[in-house]
Amino acid sequence: MDVVKLLKELVSVKSLPGGEESLANTVKEYLGYAGVDKVFIDSVGNVIAPVRGGGLGVVVVEGHLDTVDAGDLSQWVVDPFSGAEIEGRVYGRGTVDMKGAIASQIKSLEDLRSLESDLYVVYTVHEEIIEGVALRHALRDSLRIRPDVIVTGEATSLKLGLGHRGRAVVDLEISGVSAHASMPSEGINSLEGAALAVLRVADMSSKLPSHELLGSESATATLIDCQPKIQPQIPDKCLVTVDHRLLPGRSEADIIRIYEDVCSQVKNLRNAGCKPLLREEETRSWKGYILRTKELFPGWINEDASLTKTLIGSLKKVYNNISRHYWRFSTDLVIVSEFNARGIGLGPGEETLAHKPNEYVEIAELRKAVDMYRLMFQELSSYLSSRVR
Repeated sequence: MDVVKLLKELVSVKSLPGGEESLANTVKEYLGYAGVDKVFIDSVGNVIAPVRGGGLGVVVVEGHLDTVDAGDLSQWVVDPFSGAEIEGRVYGRGTVDMKGAIASQIKSLEDLRSLESDLYVVYTVHEEIIEGVALRHALRDSLRIRPDVIVTGEATSLKLGLGHRGRAVVDLEISGVSAHASMPSEGINSLEGAALAVLRVADMSSKLPSHELLGSESATATLIDCQPKIQPQIPDKCLVTVDHRLLPGRSEADIIRIYEDVCSQVKNLRNAGCKPLLREEETRSWKGYILRTKELFPGWINEDASLTKTLIGSLKKVYNNISRHYWRFSTDLVIVSEFNARGIGLGPGEETLAHKPNEYVEIAELRKAVDMYRLMFQELSSYLSSRVR
């Protein structure tokens, strides 16, 4: 297989969340060409390929099949599904996030020497909406394994990913009393309460805790929806949705406590009702499986200094510029703590290009990633087997 041709084919297959079926079947076919022991699609729609080794430890390598929408096509210099090759780059939706990594991972399985650990390849659905949920199902229900290490191919510019903040989606339910817009004093305007809540969230965000490696927590309002939607009537209900990026160790109670303080200010200053809730998401996969979750996705950091040192030392043989990386966004690795696993990331492409028009990956990085994945699997196997022995 040629990794560039493979990426172009993957990019040509649209795969929005809930619409990954065609890509899943394509990836399944190419995993078969790579020589894995077997490959199947589970009840959710994840593509899974076990690569049996000596049983001394369990390594999972993962990526997600879904992408965000291409958006306004007039902002693209090429067809976002063409996989156009221009000046040493492959352009297209998903090249960075994260079909480039999937292509490199599949290619790296070709001629992979026998490992002392067992390797499982998992390509998930619906990561863009509810990261980690489909991966949890694959590990817990489809494979029934507890991995020692989970490797994601999310973009790191070929650096070693060692952690990221988590994510919570908080809904602030603002309630008031409707009235004719010509007589606002006769009601309580929930939209004014919502506007105040947005400002208080912005103020609060600047006071959130910080981590020396992961940076500061952040919070920002992303949506406001009010009812009823009629111009001459004051709305009596508004929903303010907040994206809160959180540090490891934060609990649901911690998050709710923060937004209860925001709500108390809304109640005191605008006399509006305000209640914070973690959003609960329900979505149907392409196989009809209902995925449900409360939108609190934990942050994590890999603190296994011995493993990190071993990997960086080995990977420098292939890529001398390798260094530590901490993502700004969150990934499927939000589940590492519940499996008591170590998280690792490595992927071609710059994370800042994810979800943007004219997304691209450098072909040189794509090919280098193949060698780095292959070496990483071997080093992880040796590291885990030495600890078991």
